[in-house]
Amino acid sequence: MIITWFVILLAVSLLRIGLLISYQYNTDITLLTVKRRLRKIRIGTFISGMIWGSIGVLLFTTNDILHLIFLTFILAGLTAGNTVSNASDLPSSIGFSILALSPITFYLFLDGTDIFIYMGLALILYLGLLVIISRYINANITHSSLLQHKAEASEKEARISEERYRFILQSSPAGIVHYNKDLVITYCNDRFAQVMKATKEQLIGLDIKTLKDTRIIPPLREALEGKEGVYEGEYLSTLSSTQLWIIMSYVPLLDAYGLIEGGIAIIEDITERKKADEEETKLLNNLRQAEKIAQLGNWNFNLSSNALEWSDEIFNIFELDKETFTPSYEAFLNVIHPDDHIKVANAYEQSLITKQKYEITHRLLMKDGRIKYVNEQCETKFDSDGQPLYSLGTVQDITQQMHYQIRLENSENALRYLLKMSPIAVRIAKNEGQEVIFANEAYARLIHADISDVLGKNPKNYYTDQEKYHGIVSQINNDEIIYNQLVELFIDNKTIWVLASYMPIEFEGEPCVLGWFYDITEEKNLQKELEQQRDEFKTLFNTSKDGIAILDKESNFLDFNDAYLEMTGFTRDELLKMSSISLSSPEDIEGANKALKSIFEFGYIKGFEKTCIVKDGKKIYINMTATLLPDKQRILVTTKDISAMKEHAQQLEQLAHYDALTGLPNRLLESDRLKQGMIQTQRRGDHLAVFYLDLDGFKQINDSYGHDVGDQLLIHLSVRMKQALRDGDTLSRLGGDEFVAILVDLNDPSDAIPIINRLLDAASRPIQIDDLIIQVSASIGVTFYPQEKDVDGDQLVRQADQAMYVAKQSGKNRYHIFESQQIL
Repeated sequence: MIITWFVILLAVSLLRIGLLISYQYNTDITLLTVKRRLRKIRIGTFISGMIWGSIGVLLFTTNDILHLIFLTFILAGLTAGNTVSNASDLPSSIGFSILALSPITFYLFLDGTDIFIYMGLALILYLGLLVIISRYINANITHSSLLQHKAEASEKEARISEERYRFILQSSPAGIVHYNKDLVITYCNDRFAQVMKATKEQLIGLDIKTLKDTRIIPPLREALEGKEGVYEGEYLSTLSSTQLWIIMSYVPLLDAYGLIEGGIAIIEDITERKKADEEETKLLNNLRQAEKIAQLGNWNFNLSSNALEWSDEIFNIFELDKETFTPSYEAFLNVIHPDDHIKVANAYEQSLITKQKYEITHRLLMKDGRIKYVNEQCETKFDSDGQPLYSLGTVQDITQQMHYQIRLENSENALRYLLKMSPIAVRIAKNEGQEVIFANEAYARLIHADISDVLGKNPKNYYTDQEKYHGIVSQINNDEIIYNQLVELFIDNKTIWVLASYMPIEFEGEPCVLGWFYDITEEKNLQKELEQQRDEFKTLFNTSKDGIAILDKESNFLDFNDAYLEMTGFTRDELLKMSSISLSSPEDIEGANKALKSIFEFGYIKGFEKTCIVKDGKKIYINMTATLLPDKQRILVTTKDISAMKEHAQQLEQLAHYDALTGLPNRLLESDRLKQGMIQTQRRGDHLAVFYLDLDGFKQINDSYGHDVGDQLLIHLSVRMKQALRDGDTLSRLGGDEFVAILVDLNDPSDAIPIINRLLDAASRPIQIDDLIIQVSASIGVTFYPQEKDVDGDQLVRQADQAMYVAKQSGKNRYHIFESQQIL
């Protein structure tokens, strides 16, 4: 009997050993497989416990106490060993102990003898101790396993983070450099080398202290002291003698213990931006100087936000502090002389009604009681619905002119004296302005003649456009006053520009025309300089690295820079005969027309991408920004060639959705196509099949011939199996030697059988790799959709996986259909 039981126990033990060995070398570790294995091990453990428990009952005898003690020690030692060996699975550990000790404990209590009862109590206590020890050991094993998994996950995450960090450093558009405590460069990216006009080999290992320009060293040392900051300034490159203007951010570089081991600096070349800022500042200063000379300020009033902006000269005219005073329409009215409030307000309000610009002269009341005179002009812009958007205007201090005018009205003699002494060029002409009867010294200097030579002459002879002078006289005859009209005079073969003002007066009892003139020739020359600067700006336009073009309302090319010509490959004459729309690829023409419409509707578009067909049929991808110019008739377009970036994005898309070895869809793309196939199946009312295919004997190929041969085998089999499917079906590789096929548009599940057979045939035919003839087979699990119960894509794949496992258990090189689905 003992031999029989030991044979049974040996068989059970060998079965458990076989299971453990097969599990150790089987790579299938899915959750369902692990649960199935655990269930088998527990069943074997429970059977072993029941066998040992039954031995205790069968060998139980009350005649030999030593025999029972020996039997008890055997069972106790066996359960103790089981507690240690099965501690990783608590049910197995506790279940075996209960099944092995409970029968003999029951019989000890049933005998009723004191010694047996005490032995039974001791076994119960021992069993309780084993349960406690099992729980303790299991908790420690579980905790250690969790710590190991967390450590592995942390190591993987740290590795991924490091790879991402390196990618970010190398791909950054800014220059990045690492240096140690000795100010020696330990790392730099390609952009830093470009900014420094040097190679990475020249820079890595370079001692920063040896640089010719030492201005950047103090900020870099601050990072070694634990400080963060930003440095902006000029930099003279040691390696290339290039003068740059840089902005540099710096921070400390810490080691794993939080100690400073060096510094990191991020450097950006802002040389071009600085040059542009300097040019803009120069233009603005020139404009302010011109305003100051002419005592002419400008203002902008936004009616929707009620925000009023003044130029510096208006603050000067109104004698207000720019730093403390906030411009507003109400504040402007408060500066106006009380007697002129209504006149100014009515003029502005009437212009809003008539939508016409207006010009008005009024007084200002200063804080000390002084009165100033200003000439104000204003024009308001309206939207398509006729609602006012903003008003633009100018204010010119004409106090000096008005004072002369007032004095002229008080006394003709005083007028003559004042005009004579005035630094402003003044003359008076009668006979409708055709004969000069008075001129001051300033006027004589203006026209380069003596006063005696001026008197009695017709002043129109000095005007380049004499018809313009007749128009001025006509306005004066209508009792109009003209202020600061730009007039071109031609004197001694030279052009003189003046701001001329005219008014009708009575002088020596006759109606006359009074004119006074400001020589602004220097200001006009300044304007020419500004125009020259605009020409220089146009040169920058032509030398921009981005493609820049100017289009008309129909997107025809009007102008473009050299970069745009280089990008498209066309000549200037060819491009002037084309339109931007015509360069669009056929699939993007509709989008390009919509973009053109949006420009005229909203004034601009930004970041618009399209495909262009350029010279010789070459296709490029561009990113375009377009702005409607103020004349509302032309469009300024800036373009960048992003073909390389698009190609890189497509490569990333390929890596994200396709297997790198076989080129087949990966698990992610397979999941998406399965989901789309299920939706299509529901809509069409047909069937869908999912095959889970696992190669038989592939592991032996890898072990025998190496992974290179195994990879070549997978590549050849992938081509064969894909050819065995229909167009529209999907074959994907999940990893290793596991594949999933998705078949759509099946009228009936039985339509899948020929395709299964083709796959089995494709997998089992021999393949020659170099001098080797290799042959494997495949096991296929099959499931279909739709099913009686609602399932998702992941469930279908698991069903096919389970069916594949059954096919492999049934002898391999065959298929099995999940559950009770029958198709034949």
